[in-house]
Amino acid sequence: MLAIALSALLAALIPREYVFFAIVGTLPLFIVGVVALWRQLQTPSQERREAILAEAGHMNWDSFAKRANESWRILGIHASQPEHAGADWRIAQDGKYTLVYARRWKASVHGLEPLRQLAEAMESTGINQGLYIAAGGELSPPALRYAREHNIQIWLGDSLSLFLLGKEPPSAS
Repeated sequence: MLAIALSALLAALIPREYVFFAIVGTLPLFIVGVVALWRQLQTPSQERREAILAEAGHMNWDSFAKRANESWRILGIHASQPEHAGADWRIAQDGKYTLVYARRWKASVHGLEPLRQLAEAMESTGINQGLYIAAGGELSPPALRYAREHNIQIWLGDSLSLFLLGKEPPSAS
């Protein structure tokens, strides 16, 4: 909208032979606006994300695992059973493997022990990326530090809701 208004203003104020350059000059602003609008329209509403988290909080493990497997499939990520008990899935995307731990997705406080189990599984399988999934609650400061030190990404709350809705969560921990 701003790009169109700016183009019209420039077209009215500058000599006719430069109007083409004014319109072309505002084209990048217009493209950025269209991309931002598209992304906003594709992102689920806050209410929908909160509803899916509440739903996940009431699921049993089998239902949650089934929903997660469906989300992996939608995102084009192959999920399989890991070789180690310290992880719930081994996912593969673009030739890279990640071990995922999600068994405590409903916990209100997430401490070091599940992260240690995941790190041990990563070490024993030779996979150097981990992912810890939690619907809510919070990670203790030592757990956050441990996750950073051991290359374990955290999907907590909103990241998990986007994932369960079949959208790619942000990559930041």
